[in-house]
Amino acid sequence: MPLVTSKELLIRAQKEGYAVGAFNANNLEYVQAIIEAAEEEKAPVILQASQGAIKYAGLEQIVAMVKNAAEAVSVPVVLHLDHGTDFIQNVRCLRAGFTSLMFDGSALPFEENVAITRKIVDIAHAVGIPVEAELGKVPQSGEITFEELKALMTDPEEALRFVELTQVDSLAVSVGSIHRMQVQEAHLDIERIQRIRELVGIPLVLHGASGVTDESYREGIKAGISKINVATELNKAFTRGLKEAMAEFPNEVDPRKFLTRAREETKKVVKAKMRLFGSSGKAAATGTDAPTRERDEQVSLKEFDKE
Repeated sequence: MPLVTSKELLIRAQKEGYAVGAFNANNLEYVQAIIEAAEEEKAPVILQASQGAIKYAGLEQIVAMVKNAAEAVSVPVVLHLDHGTDFIQNVRCLRAGFTSLMFDGSALPFEENVAITRKIVDIAHAVGIPVEAELGKVPQSGEITFEELKALMTDPEEALRFVELTQVDSLAVSVGSIHRMQVQEAHLDIERIQRIRELVGIPLVLHGASGVTDESYREGIKAGISKINVATELNKAFTRGLKEAMAEFPNEVDPRKFLTRAREETKKVVKAKMRLFGSSGKAAATGTDAPTRERDEQVSLKEFDKE
């Protein structure tokens, strides 16, 4: 089916108490693994590309791959910008065909984060595309004390003010997860998630989720997490598949043999996460909203190309 936006998917997940998996893709095999897993699990899915992936694969190439793969399946697929770090990148992805955007202004002062986020919200909402923003800081993997981690977490009252000022559709929050963790040992601040959810009302997003324990996932979803990002675990699975295949067939020169194994290992992880998040089987009854903009109705954004 055609690409859809993330708005209705996340609202339904929020109402029914599960989370939609948002999986980062870096090449064709990742795209195939993620979308095939969604089709087999009958799960709605958010396939997302980071700025690093866009630089690696190319913006137009990513859109074409995901669009073609989505049109071949019956489950709703969203193409989302992950950690868009500036206004221009969001505009380019909007024009290229992404059906969900994100601006990550978490490293900026509150007022600057608000100003840029609201600017992106205004242009995205004009063509029916939802926007995710981030408040609080999810640290990178490394040595960090609990007190240091707690100081970076999202303040519930500040989150309320941020949402009111920006009118974002979903909010990524810092509640105990850490980016690029290699082991699952992070525990979420469930009370903080509940409080933010009560105040802001909109779907909450968990970044840096690969290091979170399964039990903490479940508790976080019950408390109000509606979208969960997964990247590092996919990279680990993909790399593991490559290494195993190359070790098993050291004289093989056809890279497709190695990439097939890598794709299958990645697919296993995606399916397991969908089951854990509770999204398996949720595609059939999901109300989806196709992008509202038609090609002849797109906003002219040429003026935003200047840097």
